[in-house]
Amino acid sequence: MNPKKTAKTQGKATQPIQAPPAAERRGVPRWLPSLLILLCTGVLFLILFFNAREGNIYNPSRLQSEFVTVEKAEVLNVSYDTVEPDPYSPDGVEKGNQRALVRLSTGAFAGQTRELYYMIGYFVGPKLAPGDAITVLQLRDEETGALQEITYFQYDRIGPVLLVLGLFVLAVVLVGGKTGLKSLLGLAVTVVALIWIFCPMWMKGSAPVPLAMGLCALVTVMSFVILGGTSKKILCAVLATLAGVGLAAGFGALAQGLCRITSFNLYDVNGEIADLVNLQSRNYPVRIHGLLTAGILIASLGAVMDVAMSLSSALAELKQVNPELGRKALWRSGMNIGRDMVGTMTNTLILALVGSSLVTVIRLWAQGPTWRMLLTSGYFAVELISAVSSSIGVILVVPLAAGIGAAAFGTGNK
Repeated sequence: MNPKKTAKTQGKATQPIQAPPAAERRGVPRWLPSLLILLCTGVLFLILFFNAREGNIYNPSRLQSEFVTVEKAEVLNVSYDTVEPDPYSPDGVEKGNQRALVRLSTGAFAGQTRELYYMIGYFVGPKLAPGDAITVLQLRDEETGALQEITYFQYDRIGPVLLVLGLFVLAVVLVGGKTGLKSLLGLAVTVVALIWIFCPMWMKGSAPVPLAMGLCALVTVMSFVILGGTSKKILCAVLATLAGVGLAAGFGALAQGLCRITSFNLYDVNGEIADLVNLQSRNYPVRIHGLLTAGILIASLGAVMDVAMSLSSALAELKQVNPELGRKALWRSGMNIGRDMVGTMTNTLILALVGSSLVTVIRLWAQGPTWRMLLTSGYFAVELISAVSSSIGVILVVPLAAGIGAAAFGTGNK
């Protein structure tokens, strides 16, 4: 025995040697299970994506068609301008008319110049100046294909929108590094799933709630595997997330039954539901019932994923630091951590929902309703159900994640 080596090691705690994963001990790379899962879910994702597009039923009254297109144009000069601040507007909104010469930049008539007459006001603007980039509606003759007229559509915001998105991506990458890039990939999967799969499949007659639940499950698995690979921690987070959003949707359905609210009451909140009802009158197989519950599923998914992943990661870290922790100790630690998260996350959800409908809240308050009118209104019931149900998902995912994590990582019942 070497006395010098023995003296150096005396008084130091022995560090546990972490055994490599079973897959690595068998000669299987750690990344292989993640790759297989991503390949399987990716194939399923692509099948749903192309199935949603195949034979899709689109609204024939949509803006873009063969003879009505939205194109880019540049303002060359303004020959007539009566725009001035509205004296009755405390915000200094400008109102009036303008006539401008514009040059078309895209489309079949790119390079041609046309005169454009338009009104500027509260809901149409901003006031235009030479050099501004705008978008115009081009109306073509159905027989000859000649350009009949153009009308002012909107200020061209493609450049500024791309700049804002670029700054967002830059911030995520600079702060998050590789993890930030992975989160952006997961975000892209979520956006594609909700816009290019959910919407067209709903237009084809799919039931909103099963469709939303299935897509939430697919997005959860893909996002977590992209972010953290395959491990007990990821499995616990996936299971807790799916259980949490399922409970949020179930509570939302229960609350709708108690309050006698259906998805048609969304008309009180947002008038666009009337356009969806009109689709039904034109024999489109869209289903209105279930849209409110589907919205609750989607709204709660992000926050529930956040809490589930944070708790699972915390419990995995605790177990790594102290391998002797039992299931009861991990459960207590998970609940203590989760209670702190619930306090802020619930407030975040409520504020996000109120902030997204702030104008409607102000309009409702300005009408001076009595408390009885407010509590019995469809608007209040819909917003309450949405906010509370999403928060219920966040609250209940704490004991779910703590229990699943304790069962997965704990040893014994201490």
